[in-house]
Formats: sequence, structure tokens, C-alpha cells
Amino acid sequence: MDVAKLITSLPSWVLFGLIVAFCILCAEAGAWLGQYRVNKGIKEPEAPVGTAVGAMLGLLAFMLAFTFSFTADRFGSRKELAIRHANAISTCYVRASMIPEKQKMVIRENLKKYIAISFSITNAPPEKVAGLVAQLEKLQLVIWRQTASLKNEDMDSELRTYFCASVNDLMEVARERKTVSLVFNIPSMLWTSLLFLTAVSMFAIGYQTGNYGKRRILDLPLLATGFALVVVLIADMDSSRTNGLRVSLQPLKDVQKMMQEDIP
Repeated sequence: MDVAKLITSLPSWVLFGLIVAFCILCAEAGAWLGQYRVNKGIKEPEAPVGTAVGAMLGLLAFMLAFTFSFTADRFGSRKELAIRHANAISTCYVRASMIPEKQKMVIRENLKKYIAISFSITNAPPEKVAGLVAQLEKLQLVIWRQTASLKNEDMDSELRTYFCASVNDLMEVARERKTVSLVFNIPSMLWTSLLFLTAVSMFAIGYQTGNYGKRRILDLPLLATGFALVVVLIADMDSSRTNGLRVSLQPLKDVQKMMQEDIP
């Protein structure tokens, strides 16, 4: 089972509720075991248990910080690439004015389709994203074939090079954005390790409270809630789902508005 895909596909409120319930269940299991051992006359020394619980919580905090940092950096890269992608589309569309009318009309028409599909990807369900990305790549090939046909046209070589550079930049940025958005996700192994460490830490906290009877009614729910909020935030930044944190579409909207103008 792909744990990463499962976590990032769940709605935020569902993931939040599952994580809270998961933490409380692990803690309750630990509390039950601690109380059971006390009833059997077995009581752990308080200092070693407290030290072990503190160490596990410290390790859990480190893992959360590491995962959050990884995801925040990737989210920042996605925003930067969205701006670069919009700029590349805009530049290619404007520079089409310098090439012969036949190629110019075909390329501009395909760029309009290209940006419309780019909008669709953001709002599409996960199972349709791959198909929409494939459509974008087909449009890129169409645009490149039209660009390659310029070698047979009687036009200034510097203008040809200038336009080819803009098409090449568009394709490179699109590949980068596809890789960062769809490939560089948090791996399942990291998610599994984080959840396992959470289960062990919550179990240890529950065991400590059950062993010493120092149970407070709000401690575990508040701790579980705080952890769940961080996990949901990480999952939202790692996912391109529509109900999570989203990269702004304003750069693409601005380019689409520009395309509606009568640019020669």
C-alpha cells in the first residue's frame, strides 16, 4: 500500500480526525498496560521511564521538524516554478509575433489550450492528473514541431534563435514543475517511520500515566490535536489537492488575460 498517496489524498478534516484517534488509541493502550502491570504489583522506576518518554518525544519533534522543512522547501519551489512557468508561456506567446503568420497562428492557438489545461490540472482529481499532463506534453511537441519548421522559412536567423530559446525555456520549466509537483513527494518510508514513531511515543506517554496514575483528562487529547495539526499541514503542503494549501494561480490568470488582448 502506498502510504504517502493515501495520506495526501485524504481530505484535511478526515486526516485530522484519523490522526487524533490514532494518537489517543495508542496512548490508551499504553495506559491500560501500565495500569495492568501496577495491578500485578509491577511498577517501573519513575526516572528511567520519564527519561525514555522524553527522548522519544524529542526524536518525534526532530522528525516532524525535518519533514516540515523538506515539505516547506518543496512548496516554495512549486510557487517559484509556477511563476517561471507562467512567464515562459507569456514570453513564448509574445515572441510568436516575430515568426511567420502560419506558425504564429498554430503556436498561439496551442498555447491557449496549454494554459487552459494547466488550470484544469490544479482542480483535477488525482486519477486524472497523469492524463492532463500527457496532454500538455503533446501540445509541447506540437509547438516544437512548428518551431522546428521555421528552419525552412525565409526569416532573420537571430529572430529564429530568439524564438526557439523561448520555446526551449517553456519545455524545460514545464519538466521541472512536473518533477517537483508530482515526483518529489514525501516518500512512503518517511511517512511510515513518522507514524510508527508517533505510535511508540504516544504508547510510552500512556504507559507512564498508567504506571504512576498521573493522568490528566486534557493532556492526551491536546497533545494528539497538536500533532494532528502539524501532520495535516505537512500533508497539505506536500499534496496538490484542491482542499489543501494551493499554489496561487494568479500568474497563469494574468497570462490568460493577456492572451485575450489583440496582440499583433
